[in-house]
Amino acid sequence: MKVHSSLESFQGNQPIVTMGTFDGVHPGHRALLKRVRNLAIAENKESVVLTFWPHPRIVLGHDAEILRLLTSLDEKIQIISQLGIDHLIVVPFNTELASLTAAEFLEKVLVKHLNVGHLVIGFNHRFGKGGITLEEIFKLSRRLNFDLSQFRHVDIDGQYPSSTRIRNLLLEGKIRQANILLGYKYSITGRVTGGLQLGRKLSYPTANLILEERAKLVPPDGVYACFVKVTGKYFGGMVNIGYRPTVNNQMDNRSIEVHILDFKEDIYSEEVTLQFVAKTRDEMRFPDVEALRHQLQQDEGIIREILLDAKPDITEDIIQEL
Repeated sequence: MKVHSSLESFQGNQPIVTMGTFDGVHPGHRALLKRVRNLAIAENKESVVLTFWPHPRIVLGHDAEILRLLTSLDEKIQIISQLGIDHLIVVPFNTELASLTAAEFLEKVLVKHLNVGHLVIGFNHRFGKGGITLEEIFKLSRRLNFDLSQFRHVDIDGQYPSSTRIRNLLLEGKIRQANILLGYKYSITGRVTGGLQLGRKLSYPTANLILEERAKLVPPDGVYACFVKVTGKYFGGMVNIGYRPTVNNQMDNRSIEVHILDFKEDIYSEEVTLQFVAKTRDEMRFPDVEALRHQLQQDEGIIREILLDAKPDITEDIIQEL
């Protein structure tokens, strides 16, 4: 897949196109993208995915302070690259683009810039200042001379996956339910930095993470079972998320600490990815260090048992035919 950082860097011959933010790239998104890929193969055309960065709601100030992302741009690119798409165009979203009506966007962006041959839209897709109805889009497609089709939603155990629903489940600490709708284990990536070293004194040394994407969603405070990817390998881990009063790069201003099971290497400044499996308890206060040590031992036993029945996601594992 070729990644383009602007519309100007792509030249196409009536490609098959879809567009959206695709936050999380959940099964509904992936089914839509595979539909685009299959149409392109059938028509001997190129497949093109148009996405926007930063997230439009952040640029427009719609809940910008509370919106948290399921995927960073790098994570989104990584997942989409596994789906057989020919081109991903990352369009810088700004107020100028936001000011375009749907008709102006279709004509100026999709027709003039991309020379679209066939546009595939999701069942609830909205775009353009003021919005537009499906009937109006079909009228415009006929006037602008490109094909249009609408992709229906997918059903996951009787539920329709949506980025909003998945975010809400994660923010409630319902990791297992969120992972089902997401189609893979929710993950965060950061670099190891120095901490207070309390865990080391308790025989539970932790890696303190600073996230690379400031707006990335961090699950609520508590303890979690997870898989840890570090130096190209996967390990079990127990994660503690809590409030950190000092300023750091993460918008929620909280600490993320992971004790990696059966691991003793120095990984300061290394990149680490956490794949969340389940929340095991809320954050707690303890009367003394010994009580904390005892609780950590209990946490470890519970987490090891949970991880026995799970396995980490390798990138290719989450790309399923739907």
